[in-house]
Amino acid sequence: MLKDLGARAFGYGVPMPIFMVATYNDDGSVNVMNLHETSRTNAGNLALFIGPYGKTIGNVERRKTFSIALVHPEMMGAADLFGSVSGKRMPDKFEKAGLTAYKSRHTGAPIIEGSRLVIECELIEMVRQGSFATVHARVVNVAADGSVLDERGRVDMTKVNPIFFDSFSNGYFQMGEQVGEAWKEGRKLL
Repeated sequence: MLKDLGARAFGYGVPMPIFMVATYNDDGSVNVMNLHETSRTNAGNLALFIGPYGKTIGNVERRKTFSIALVHPEMMGAADLFGSVSGKRMPDKFEKAGLTAYKSRHTGAPIIEGSRLVIECELIEMVRQGSFATVHARVVNVAADGSVLDERGRVDMTKVNPIFFDSFSNGYFQMGEQVGEAWKEGRKLL
């Protein structure tokens, strides 16, 4: 029998991959936030759920473009810093993290060097509701480091090695091994 934990136990939800959302500030410097609340829509776009008062949300609203990079273990410290301190309070947090970025040729948004998988986006709309803003974005380009591609040129997520945030333990975890194949496991029951 399951034990009731109450609605508050859900916290930020189930373990989700960590992303670094990169934007340019008005002065041309890079701002990055840590985000795990994102989802792909049925239309192939992205929905990001961001607090409405940080530096990033204002940059997205003004610039209309941003990139999101899947975080791997080597970038965990920087990503954790980006989630712990607002760019409003620490404008140089990107430099303090020791990272560098270059401008995307597709969107003009910053791409964090050392990223293994990056999604470049353009703002479709932003809906502010309560303590969050939902950012609907069009995927303009997906870029991957060659080291994470398989022999057919597809992304191998075990090589990307994304980390996940678990709100139950406030811990970061790595992706495990593949345990099945989508749209095939259920057919075994037919």
